[in-house]
Amino acid sequence: MWYVRLAGSLLLLLASVAPVAAEAIVTEVAVPITVRDDSGPRTLRLAAVEYRPDKPGRLPAIVLSHGAPGDARARAAYTGRYPVLSTVFVDWGFVVLSPVRRGYGRSDGEFAEDYGSCYDPAYVHAGLETARDIEAAMTYLAERPYVDPTRIVLVGQSAGGWGSLAAASRSDQKIRGVVNFAGGRGGKRWNIPNDNCAPERLIEAAGVLARTTDAPSLWLYTENDQYFGPELSRRMHEAYVARGGRATFHLLPAIGADGHHLIGFKQGVALWKDKVEAFLQRIGVLPRR
Repeated sequence: MWYVRLAGSLLLLLASVAPVAAEAIVTEVAVPITVRDDSGPRTLRLAAVEYRPDKPGRLPAIVLSHGAPGDARARAAYTGRYPVLSTVFVDWGFVVLSPVRRGYGRSDGEFAEDYGSCYDPAYVHAGLETARDIEAAMTYLAERPYVDPTRIVLVGQSAGGWGSLAAASRSDQKIRGVVNFAGGRGGKRWNIPNDNCAPERLIEAAGVLARTTDAPSLWLYTENDQYFGPELSRRMHEAYVARGGRATFHLLPAIGADGHHLIGFKQGVALWKDKVEAFLQRIGVLPRR
């Protein structure tokens, strides 16, 4: 077990990435998760980094979930950190927890969110496995004395966005909302842009997740997303809403070589910041300015 406390300013940590208006406490933590196998239940530890504003009171919080590189070597080296996005949320007064899921980086456990064959993908199952790690992070946050457990929001990119929607579909904890940045699975097969594994199955799976979801969500995709292009992302959203999901969709302008990685671009903040801020205000976790 390891707990490494790094106190200081995000300004020092992220000076080359984004400006920070307030001091923050940056802490590496271990998030416990219980899994069951043939030998019974056992507790694993997920590596995570927490960004906390240096201010009193119980604060709103975000579980920020990473994507899923398909290569095992890339997963082993993964850190799952999004400093640009985290900086904006901390400046708004949120505690941000970025867990690294099982099978990635320094976290315990085996990779569990494989969707199987490209010709017969189990997208719902894969999302629910991702959701197990997200729910463990939610539980961890809710137990912190500086977090308001009634104001937790899920934010995720790519597989993390898909897993956040899956977590909202089944969690018995109160989730205020989900911000889905380019969520989905099965994109860019064989590294070919917009060559997706069974896109019709992904659209269908979006509708399945919507059936048991009460939390509102914000969906943000870009014109030049090479994993989930405009037609596919729109159809996923349409299927989600048709099955009862409460979701607002925005197709943002193209950015960089691949807009799928929008949240990693400092220059991309202007494309999504106002929309995310308005959503967080609407769901009551961020005061109106």
